[in-house]
Amino acid sequence: MIKPYQKVTLVYLFFGIAWIFFSDRILETFVGSASALTILQTYKGWFFVITTSILLYFLTRRMWYNIQDREIEKEAIFLSTMRAVQHILNNFLNKMLFFKLVAEEKHSLPKEIVEHYDNVIDETTKQIKRLTNIKEISPEEIEKIAYDK
Repeated sequence: MIKPYQKVTLVYLFFGIAWIFFSDRILETFVGSASALTILQTYKGWFFVITTSILLYFLTRRMWYNIQDREIEKEAIFLSTMRAVQHILNNFLNKMLFFKLVAEEKHSLPKEIVEHYDNVIDETTKQIKRLTNIKEISPEEIEKIAYDK
């Protein structure tokens, strides 16, 4: 697949070569005087610069919008994934809480184990809340929250 910068370069290359080749031939056919030819070639050069600037503007603008659309889509996918992960983790924590409550009722676990469960559940809940409230989506921010940096 051709990359955006390659596409812009190739369009410019082919347009430039075609412009120089055909416009020189047309001018030589219709203009007899060397001084008039020089003046018209100057105008032709200005026209080329203006035309290629407009062409480059529209090509790069379209590519920019495509890149921007992909970035928005990536962010939406990331946010959706994060919500799904949070949902799964919350369900897991709720199941752990239920298990702890049943174990406490039946006195089937030592007190230290129950306290450890509480600590793990609390720490995980805090991390999930911090992830939920993330302001800037960046690897550094996510790592800071996930790894308690």
